[in-house]
Formats: sequence, structure tokens, C-alpha cells
Amino acid sequence: MSNSGSVDDFRTAAPRVIEGLFIHRDAIARHRAAPMLSERETYLGQLLVLGHKRKFVAERASMLLNVVEHIHNLSNTQITEGAITSAAMRFARNFNNHGAEPSKSASRDFMAVARSWFRHLGLYSRDVPLSYPAERAFAAFVHAMRHELGYLPSSIQSSASAVRGFLIWASSRQLELSSVALCDLDDFLTDGKAKGWQPRTVSGQCQVLRSFFRYAERRGWNQNGLGKAIKAPLPKIRVASPQCPSWKQLRRLIASLDDSKLSQCRAKAVLLLASVYGLRRSEIVRLTLEDLDWYNEIITVRRSKRGRLQQFPLQFEVGEAIIHYLRTVRPACKTRSVFVTMHRPYRPATNISSAIRKTINARGILDQPCGLHALRHACATELLRKGTSLRGIADFLGHRSIRSVSVYARCDLRALREVANFSLSGVL
Repeated sequence: MSNSGSVDDFRTAAPRVIEGLFIHRDAIARHRAAPMLSERETYLGQLLVLGHKRKFVAERASMLLNVVEHIHNLSNTQITEGAITSAAMRFARNFNNHGAEPSKSASRDFMAVARSWFRHLGLYSRDVPLSYPAERAFAAFVHAMRHELGYLPSSIQSSASAVRGFLIWASSRQLELSSVALCDLDDFLTDGKAKGWQPRTVSGQCQVLRSFFRYAERRGWNQNGLGKAIKAPLPKIRVASPQCPSWKQLRRLIASLDDSKLSQCRAKAVLLLASVYGLRRSEIVRLTLEDLDWYNEIITVRRSKRGRLQQFPLQFEVGEAIIHYLRTVRPACKTRSVFVTMHRPYRPATNISSAIRKTINARGILDQPCGLHALRHACATELLRKGTSLRGIADFLGHRSIRSVSVYARCDLRALREVANFSLSGVL
């Protein structure tokens, strides 16, 4: 399927965005004279890439003029929800001063566009603003995660949220970053437990803060040895066998899907990827058209943990299902993701799990309801039954440690034997 172009195309062709949205010279001149022209045109171009209609983007461009007019004092600090609300109130008062009766939705539309705009700039925050030193440290750590430490976008988002939460907590107690000690971190975690944090959440917070303070020590912001002193408690590990459908039930489920129905055609391709290769939801969503090498019959997978790449032979049934989906279901759009939303604006189908779960359970074939991740367990269990070693299963599923798959040993102890050659053949 020939889908060319990307968001970068609009960065190079930015001057043509405003002219493509408006006809009258006065309107074009007004938009081009407003502040942050290049940033606004990049933002509007991205809306067009996502498949929004020209009328919608033009209306958003007009409201964006009001946003940059009423929130013009930008810096590296975060724009909070309170600042946007205050600007929306000024915007509504200006309508009254001009003698026009503002619509009830005017303020709401202003706030929606402002949130989207400042998210695009990376400046939006629902939280209270940090002090300048804390904000500078936070921004530097986020930059390091993105450009130096090799974090994935999802990891950057979760880690940044955890660090900002701690810095806000410290600011509320008038703690400078340089003076934070281990006892302060204990108080922070104690407050979190009082709010209902589970052991796994506490462990995750410790891991993020340990990385943050290691970075802070290298920059000379804190020299209290917290990078080594923070110890993440080990959460309790459930030893129960993973719940998953049998391989025969799973094959019956896939065979029951009707390719002529759009949702079932997409579901079949997703189910085969999850069951044959044991892919996680995030790994399926992250697949791009470039990851499918049809000439050499190879599929490239970006693993969720640290973004490690793995390549597998493109199994015939999986390839046929993907080709059928690309030809008959996937809309023609700019995004390079294999699986995109069914309706405009077209974007990666990040919430595909709920739709697949609904399709799986609506068939009435499985003994109990299950989600997409259960198919990964089914893949591992079937590999074990076929005689694959735990080391082979760990490598196949993208795990670094054999401990991650040791739970499958409880499923079929008789199948625990080494095999000389690991192969996908015979799985189906």
C-alpha cells in the first residue's frame, strides 16, 4: 500500500498551511502576523496529517489566534490549567466588551484548543508550577531520557510524571533539590502509601527516583548519595499459572472470523500477531509499514523493554491476514503505523485492546473471557508443549531473564527439556 509523507513534510512546507486553510488575503495576513507562526503552522499541519477536515483545522487556527493573544508570555515553565482558565475568562470578557454575546461554548472551546496547543509545545501541566531551579532540573532530566539515556516515549512519560510528582511534593515542603535526603524520600513514599499506593507503585517510584538522583549527582545538583541509597522494595510475585485459552480454542476462534467484515478482518491480523509471535499490545501498535519486509518475508518487532529490535520469519498465514487488512480495511492516510483507527482523524490505534477483547468474547468460543495479553500466554504455553526450552521461550518473547517465563513451567512439567533448534515451524 503506497502511503507516503509524514509530519516532517509539513515542517518543510509550513508556509503553505495557512494559505491552504484560508482564502481572503486579510485573514491570511492576520494569521501570518500573529506570534509563533512556524510553531502554529507545524501544529496545524499535524492536524491535517491526522486526517482532520480542512474546515475543522481552519476553525482551530482561528481559535489559536485568540490563545496566543491571551497567553503570550511564554517561557520554559509549564502552562497550568489555572493559567488556561484565567485566559479563557479574559477571552470571554473581551467578547462582551466588543458588544457581541459570547456563545456558551466559547470559553470551553478556548480551553480545549489551549490544552492541545500547549501539549504540542510540551508546556501543558495540570499541576502547580515548579520553582525555576526545579523546573530546570526536570526539563534537563526529560531531555536526557529522550536523547542520552535511550528511554522509550512511554517510559519517558511515566518517569517524567513520577519525577514531577516528587518535585511538587518537595516544593510544597520548601525543600531544595540540593538538600533532599533519604529521610525525605521515606516521607514521600509514606505519604504515597497513605494515598493508596500499591507495592508495585512504590517500587516503580523508587526505580524512577533512583535514576533521577543518579543524574542529579552527575550534574552536581545533589551530593547526598541517593542514587545508591534508594532501594526499590521487591513486590510480591504471583506464582499462579497464567490464565489463557487452549491452543485448539484459539485456532477455532481465529478460523471463525469473517474477513469480509472490517472489524473482524483487522482483529484476525492482530490475533495472529499476538498468538504466533507472542507480541504485546504496545508492540503490535508500534508496527510500521517499514517493519514488514515482503521481499525477504521478515517482520521486525520493536520490543517494549528498551526498544530492542527482533526479526522473525513472516509466517504465511500472518502475512496473508495483514495483506488482506491493508488492502481492504486500512484507510489511505499519512501515518506509517500498520494499525490505525477506523474513523477520522486517522492515527495509530493505541486503544485497540478494547475492540479486540470485544471481538474475542463475542464469539462465545473460549471457556472464559480474556484479553489480548492472554494470547501471548497461549503462545508461550504452546511453545512449551512443543518442547521448546524456557531459554528459547524467553528469547522468543523478548525477555532478558529466564525468570520472566519460569511461571510457564507450572503449566507442563513434562515438556521441560532442551531442544537443539528453535523454530516457528509446527506451531500452527
